[in-house]
Amino acid sequence: MFSLSARENVSGVLLNVKPAKLCGLYWLQTVSSPAETSDMQSLNPQFDLLGRLISASEMRHKVISHNIANVNTPDYQRLDVEFEQQLSQELARGQSDGHRSTAPEVIQTPGLINRADGNNVDIDREIGQLNKNALLQQVWLQLLTTEMNQMRTAIES
Repeated sequence: MFSLSARENVSGVLLNVKPAKLCGLYWLQTVSSPAETSDMQSLNPQFDLLGRLISASEMRHKVISHNIANVNTPDYQRLDVEFEQQLSQELARGQSDGHRSTAPEVIQTPGLINRADGNNVDIDREIGQLNKNALLQQVWLQLLTTEMNQMRTAIES
């Protein structure tokens, strides 16, 4: 059973973790606390952006794994993580000034065709999404490593 709330440190940002019920299942949903995240701005805005992308891909990996685990569960509806499009809109509006108004959100995937048992998870699609997500996470981690190495080089020289 989930506790009513917990705290988790993800990529240097303190997050509130609260149970959320979706499709009859409980999820740990992370919600940034504005008071905690706006007090200190990142030294490099790219660290913040990459950290947010890595956190979203971690959440997406958990959701895809959950979809795969429920591929044969009657009436189960596929879940997804919505983040990149909202982040893109936030960045286009110029709101990436330390205030994190966009957070990854677990949603039901609309518009999919249900099978006879009411389930709409396609295992081939899920495996493809899992591979895509893993590759994107590797890219973001490599970019973060490169940024950190550049900063280390600047400090040491």
